[in-house]
Amino acid sequence: MAWALKYSAQEVEYLASKGAAELANAVEPENLLYWNAFINLRGSRQQGMSAGSIPLSEIMAYADGILGMTCPVDRARLVRMIGIMDEAERAAADKG
Repeated sequence: MAWALKYSAQEVEYLASKGAAELANAVEPENLLYWNAFINLRGSRQQGMSAGSIPLSEIMAYADGILGMTCPVDRARLVRMIGIMDEAERAAADKG
């Protein structure tokens, strides 16, 4: 996840031209929808002693309002993916 914040588009292009092994950690195109949703939703967490999880209501509002997502399978997949990324980020923050 932090990989996408580490390199600019020009740096990614340079790494690709050199065949850098670092590219193995890049966000795959089929996951960009989830990555972008996560980046946009991560600020909606409740703050307290530690960061809370991203509220389901915020994920559903994003699915409806931003993505226009109506398929229940797609919506469930979005919730699951956001939840996984959210949990990973909060676990990393707790360690650091």
